[in-house]
Amino acid sequence: MMKKILLIILILLLSLSCSQKKQEEKIQLSFWQFWTDPEVKPTIESLVSEFEKQNPNIKVTLTDLTWSDGHEKIVVSFSSKTAPDVLELGSDWVPEFSSEGVLLDVTEEAEKIKEDYLMWEPVTYKTRIFGFPWILDTRVLFYNKELMKKVGLNPEKPPQTWDELLEYSKKINSLKPKAYGFGANSFERHRLYKKFLPFFWSNGGKILNNSWTESQINSKEGVEALEYYKKLTQAGIMDTQRNLDEIFKKNQIGFLISGGWLLQDIKENHPELDFGVTLMPKPKKDKGISASFAGGEYLVISKDSKHKKEALEFIKFMIKKDNCLELCKNIGSASPSAKDASLDPYYKDNKYLSVFQNQLRYAISPPPHPQWVYIEEIIEKAVENVMYDKKTPQQALDEAKEKMDKLLK
Repeated sequence: MMKKILLIILILLLSLSCSQKKQEEKIQLSFWQFWTDPEVKPTIESLVSEFEKQNPNIKVTLTDLTWSDGHEKIVVSFSSKTAPDVLELGSDWVPEFSSEGVLLDVTEEAEKIKEDYLMWEPVTYKTRIFGFPWILDTRVLFYNKELMKKVGLNPEKPPQTWDELLEYSKKINSLKPKAYGFGANSFERHRLYKKFLPFFWSNGGKILNNSWTESQINSKEGVEALEYYKKLTQAGIMDTQRNLDEIFKKNQIGFLISGGWLLQDIKENHPELDFGVTLMPKPKKDKGISASFAGGEYLVISKDSKHKKEALEFIKFMIKKDNCLELCKNIGSASPSAKDASLDPYYKDNKYLSVFQNQLRYAISPPPHPQWVYIEEIIEKAVENVMYDKKTPQQALDEAKEKMDKLLK
């Protein structure tokens, strides 16, 4: 009997040892990402789990980043050779890293699927491709129908031009402190420039010349756009994006530029809110375009990754239309980078999401310059100086041009 017991214990120990050995033999793939929202994170975890089921030899370790300090952590990781295998980067961050030679050149793999996906520009550097488009999004104009009615405006006819937006904002702003006309972003890194540039672009402004050797930020079109944006900020309230979204949901802001996260929040937590969304206004009915910011999340691979093949398989799994669609439904208005995603009933049959899809047609990405992260800081500082009456639009943009030109050289 004692021999049998010892034999069973030995078998169990051998089995446990083999199990531990198999676990240790799994390829450990690290993935840094930014989707920390409690409504979205579970979907990321679910997709990772499904990938692991389909690839039992791979274990994916998730690390969450924040937009407030994520860029700095990424810079440090590359400089210290501790970057993850797979990394999520915003569209405006990719050029910085692809130009520094720290990302894996995936041109050959990308060319095989390039025709099926949108917005490759941010990951293209000197004709080579350094990542894959994952999630696309843009911003639209949210408007409060109840507040429009209160000041005698037709709630079914949102503003279509700059003059209309300013006029309507002033009317609703007369209700303050109970309500405000326009919700303007106070200074927030990586956010403020996304609110100003749509007006700049819609007026025909260009940030850099064609050869990227000189800034054109202080052009006549640029000054006009900043002058107008200042008037908008004076016809409302300035606060952080998070607070502005909260105030809008409380029926206290007439017009607000925001994204799919707000649409999803209203749907889930404030279904009673009487609101609408529309394209960004044009300078005039017969002038300019309804420009907005073209945002996107991209998946890239560290050049120093020891598991490049597995990292590629993981990315191809994550950007598949059905997998990405599952994630986008939790985000709100975001769209998979797959071209045919817009044909899905989820977008076509929704009066709000169809506006977001239409706005993507007029959305513009910043120039994919390696120094873009620092160029955007200069733009944000210029806008901030004007918003807080420290400089005139002309002075602020002249100074911004001077700083940009030094950076470009």
